[in-house]
Amino acid sequence: MKCFCGFEREEFFIGKTRYLKCNNCGYIEKMNILTTDTEKERYDLHICDDNYYNYMLSVYDKIKNYIKGNCLDFGCGQKHMLSDIINNNLGKCDYYDLYYYPEESNNLYDSIILIEVFEHIRNPLDLLTNLKNKLNDKGNIIIMTQLCKTDFNNWWYIRDITHVSFITLKSMEILCNMLDFKLEFDSVNSIFILEKNS
Repeated sequence: MKCFCGFEREEFFIGKTRYLKCNNCGYIEKMNILTTDTEKERYDLHICDDNYYNYMLSVYDKIKNYIKGNCLDFGCGQKHMLSDIINNNLGKCDYYDLYYYPEESNNLYDSIILIEVFEHIRNPLDLLTNLKNKLNDKGNIIIMTQLCKTDFNNWWYIRDITHVSFITLKSMEILCNMLDFKLEFDSVNSIFILEKNS
């Protein structure tokens, strides 16, 4: 089973959990698949309180300079707090979530924002292809996710049972080359900005 970059992947296990790692770009995919019911049950446990709102305010501060025009908060979760903050400060921001707000708009956007969503997506090439088709010319996709750690076995990120997709900078660069995105990486905040070239 090949990676999206075209190279073979190597199987390994951590306990009973099976992973595939690309020998070229380093992308790792968890192969143990949750049912949609189990996945939603896990998301239902998220606490959307004042602490979470303050966290979303901090996220907004990190991404606000990358947001262009009308935007979409993709994978917003139970509460569309980030889109509310953007609407109150910058302008129009729609929201979408597979489980909580599944009605998709036909609108085109200048920015599409994925905050801690990318690690939950099993096929990043398909996702980015679909999102690119929702962008206006020169629009961008803003992604906040963690880069794969060298000490993968002991990385806290893999302990979340809903995390299935672990990227490297090289794997994101390859995805951007495949889809004709210009890539900027804010390493301090683990934010990728993918700008559509046309």
